[in-house]
Amino acid sequence: MSTRNRLLTLILFAAGAVPLSATAQDGFEPPSNPYLADSAWPMSHRTPYAQGSSPLPGPESRHDLESPDYEGTSLTNITLATSPRYPSGWFREGGRVYWGSSFGKVYKLWANESGLSKIDSLSKPSGASLSSIGNATSGAYTLVDNENTFYTVDGTTVLAYQDRWSWWRGSPIELARSFELPESILRGDASSDPIVGMNLLWDGKLALATKRGTVVVLSRDFSSYWSVQLGGSDGEEISNSIAADENGGIYVVSENAMYRVQWTGSRLSLDPATGAWQAAYENGEDQTGSGRLGAGSGSTPSLMGTGNQDRFVVITDGQPVAHLVLFWRDEIPADWDPIAPGKSRRIAAEVPVNFGDPNRDKTVSEQAVLVRGYGAVVVSNDYRNTDLLPDSSGNDVIDNITNGITVALSGWPQHQPWGVHKFRWNPDTRELETDWVNNDTSCPNGIPTMSASSQLFYCVGARWGAWTVEALDWNTGDHRFRKILGWNPLYNSFYAGTQIGHDGSIVSGTTFGVMEMDGD
Repeated sequence: MSTRNRLLTLILFAAGAVPLSATAQDGFEPPSNPYLADSAWPMSHRTPYAQGSSPLPGPESRHDLESPDYEGTSLTNITLATSPRYPSGWFREGGRVYWGSSFGKVYKLWANESGLSKIDSLSKPSGASLSSIGNATSGAYTLVDNENTFYTVDGTTVLAYQDRWSWWRGSPIELARSFELPESILRGDASSDPIVGMNLLWDGKLALATKRGTVVVLSRDFSSYWSVQLGGSDGEEISNSIAADENGGIYVVSENAMYRVQWTGSRLSLDPATGAWQAAYENGEDQTGSGRLGAGSGSTPSLMGTGNQDRFVVITDGQPVAHLVLFWRDEIPADWDPIAPGKSRRIAAEVPVNFGDPNRDKTVSEQAVLVRGYGAVVVSNDYRNTDLLPDSSGNDVIDNITNGITVALSGWPQHQPWGVHKFRWNPDTRELETDWVNNDTSCPNGIPTMSASSQLFYCVGARWGAWTVEALDWNTGDHRFRKILGWNPLYNSFYAGTQIGHDGSIVSGTTFGVMEMDGD
């Protein structure tokens, strides 16, 4: 995209003259969900496809980014949901805000020329306690809808927050309504079976998944719900969020299998006749360790392919050397044979993420796979010198505390992982191929992103013990620039998603707050 067109896109979008979906230039943007806020990043992983990529321009050099503005919030801030544009005019300020959900709190931030500032925050109904640390991912995945209602969860309760005065950006926030999932559809209480994943369907209903495998569709006014349970009587562990498509497919990866649960418009179905399916994958037989949040896959499913393209669900599996796995999303091609004896025909590819080393005996990834078009990127979370780090104990509370210690130290040179591996599906040969590998870049714990307009990959990285923004060429993997944020541990991304703002900014949650690097 030319500099002139890039500036025009930013000006028109900032003015509200064009919808976000109109800024896509590469033909790979997923279909727009009309019930989501029309903003740069309205939900975790940006869209229901959970690709984590953006059509908007990002910074093209370190000089395009200002030094980070920082605002403290609370522990863990995985993603920020950007609001729709507020009305402007008489006594109306316009602009947008960030909605966020952290450990025990919900908050709203305003980004301005003098830095980030907190407008308001509220404690969640159950507050913050030591026991809730055992379910660190509950409440991590959020969204804001086209009415500027912010949805998050608190254990088994869905929460909807709004402005007290909808027309004012600086309004305090309030809990508009809540809905507690009935015990009858769960496999435990709020501590053993909390809500983990959240998404928004194309008919405006919420999709949810709990830790032990209950999938729920809930109307946004909380007046009606539908549910189905995965697995046997004990369920199957789910440790990441879920994806959804425009045809009612809800994609959930458990410790044992990849599921498409079908929303028909009136019920949730596991019946293949409705389009639902399930496929086992290599879960690694409960491979755990430093930095892992659960058994099996460490990734939220990402959806690859739009329109008439080959269409897949993408995850990393749980093998000692993690593999990138593609599942046919819709009908399996009639001439498709299993990739190996005993494998499900649903699996289209299963390729080791070895960062260019065929002799590598261990790789770990605990991030969603970044997807744009047929490209898919995995970053390494294979922490080094782990004998010096706390290991898994089997107790959720202790494990999440020790994982927190691991992630807190993940930017230290003696522990940080190295490697970015990009794959590309070849529709002609119907094979998943390595596109490039960069082993000189470290993205210690955060979820990466990319700009389709700038054709650059971004992550919160680390170098020389300092936290950085790293940018790679999306097509070649060559290093384009590095912005040093500083040695302050407050800049640790701590599992958060790297986000591209509507003004060319880079935004990320951190261990105890939020940082924003304004576009210059």
